[in-house]
Amino acid sequence: MAFRSWVLLARAGSVGPALIAAEFTVENAERELKAAFPQIVRVSDNLPAGVITEENLTYAQSDGRSLQLDLYRPGKGGLHPAILIVHGGGWETGRREMERPFAKRLAERGYATVPVSYRLGERGRFPAALHDLKAAVRWLRLHAAEHGIDVRQIGVVGASAGGQLAALLGAGNGVDALEGEEEPQGSTSAVQAVVNIDGLADFTEPHFVAQQAERPSAPTLFINSTAPTPVLPGREVMRDRLRAFGVAAEIVVIPNTPHPFWLFHPWFEPVLDATDAFLRQHLSSPGHSAHESAGRPPRD
Repeated sequence: MAFRSWVLLARAGSVGPALIAAEFTVENAERELKAAFPQIVRVSDNLPAGVITEENLTYAQSDGRSLQLDLYRPGKGGLHPAILIVHGGGWETGRREMERPFAKRLAERGYATVPVSYRLGERGRFPAALHDLKAAVRWLRLHAAEHGIDVRQIGVVGASAGGQLAALLGAGNGVDALEGEEEPQGSTSAVQAVVNIDGLADFTEPHFVAQQAERPSAPTLFINSTAPTPVLPGREVMRDRLRAFGVAAEIVVIPNTPHPFWLFHPWFEPVLDATDAFLRQHLSSPGHSAHESAGRPPRD
């Protein structure tokens, strides 16, 4: 059964709530899923050895409020691919902190990982939240030197509503109309890989700008649950469209999974492994020491 706080698409080119039963938090998700899945266990939020952290960094201002992100990366030198991580919550709720465990474990594998906050609710109506994510990508490139980031290799992982935003970000590469009002400052917001975890991938509403999946769209992995999710259409269609344009696209299904499966064991590790494998395939950073020090082959 899908988590009840999942919301439906609204019309007129924006996304908004048709039904929200509770705020989307790990605690609420666990409480709801325990009856049907008593084996689930929360993922530890401990910082892995060798990973350094910088939290609550402001990347933009909106209506006088700070938009912030966290950054986790290997402590050893070298440049690292950066991975923006976008939380879910039906575009209405959710917090970046709920994705910190995933970010820390992915950082352990050699990435600079970046859980990000973005505008929600009325303030975040399309395309505002997408503008925020593009601003975050530009910020990462502008501040790459101080954070050990390879500016050529930036990906995005999103879950649920965050998966839809991640897919939009990848499909919006090079679309000037989606950049937002903030001055780009000479830095591109393009991403080189997308992982959409159980999120919408249907951009066919007439007011959605990024409805064409074509070059220079980013390679995209869809990680799907087996929960009945009638409000999450379009993943197979988008995969096929991307492939038709020569852009790599895959679907991985994690068996016997509810929405939001990625937040809990026993499904966390398969999601982490699938994400890492896809990012390694499409974010090539030859010779970077972080992957060698982690005991993993360097990217080629």
